[in-house]
Amino acid sequence: MDVDDLTAALASHTPDPEAVLTALQTKRRKRARRRILAAGGAAVVAAGVITLWSAGSGTPTAPPAAADGCAVMPLQEDFAVAREEGFTVVLAKGVLTGRSASPAGPVYAEMRLTEVRNLSGPEIRSGSTVWLRSDASSSGPGIGASSGSLWARDGSLLGVITPQVDDGGPEGSVMRVAPVVDGQVVLSTAGCWLEDRPTHAFPGPLAEIPESDSYRRAAEMGFQTVPLSEVERFASH
Repeated sequence: MDVDDLTAALASHTPDPEAVLTALQTKRRKRARRRILAAGGAAVVAAGVITLWSAGSGTPTAPPAAADGCAVMPLQEDFAVAREEGFTVVLAKGVLTGRSASPAGPVYAEMRLTEVRNLSGPEIRSGSTVWLRSDASSSGPGIGASSGSLWARDGSLLGVITPQVDDGGPEGSVMRVAPVVDGQVVLSTAGCWLEDRPTHAFPGPLAEIPESDSYRRAAEMGFQTVPLSEVERFASH
């Protein structure tokens, strides 16, 4: 539990346990929704074993601090907000179509989805197209900011799809994406997926929007991996 959130809740409400917990939940869900929309999608809960790789020494590093919208918070809360907002969670394979747009600064790349399996939310069919966001190049926001979008080299991904968001982006649905590699979902600052857990090196390679430098920038903050089976189980709840 976030101590700052709990303190704020206690300060603004009578010390009734139910009132405090309600206020805390409301505040954190609002924060989760802002994070979801900023990343162009939603998140999933991934409870259970975390597979750790180290950067040479075998010792995992500490999780990053929140910065530029990549707030470190429980993925379960992100996923609960995604369900409440009616976003769609899918497992699929994706390939870039070659179309791009940059109407308001960030670069968007269009992706076509195949082999779609819907986990929750409104149905998305194979053949549908969505937009991925590249928040900045290497000259953009610093460490801790969203580093864009990453997915597996064979196209395997976990996607959380939002309808049109009024943020100056292109018309159409936007997808927050995470790679699926060898039965693991790979979390990083690409999509602002990081949770309050140790991070580690990940050997890659992973696919990215051309010239986005997303993998390198995500690697600076480290990766977390969670079993796909856990994601699937919680996505349906």
